[in-house]
Amino acid sequence: MRNDRVLLLVESSAWATRVRMEQSRILAAVHSLGLAASSVTAKVMPLRASIDGSAAPPSLTPRAAQTIRAAASAIADPDLRALFLNLAAAAESTPAK
Repeated sequence: MRNDRVLLLVESSAWATRVRMEQSRILAAVHSLGLAASSVTAKVMPLRASIDGSAAPPSLTPRAAQTIRAAASAIADPDLRALFLNLAAAAESTPAK
């Protein structure tokens, strides 16, 4: 969060479009966590390829995984909830840097 804006870093313009389409649901999930936010912004930041050419996903902290899982519980859309839960699971299975 920056000021009253939720900033999401996404890997493609397709994800940025999805964030814009789901802004009201994302804000509802953020509000359910007790955070005051008035807007959602998606910034495209493609994953950097590693030396062998494969993309290495960024690490998330255990607290980030917990927050993402809590946000998922407030999302009614099953597809979006599943995406949040998959992200939380990936964060929990990858050690933070």
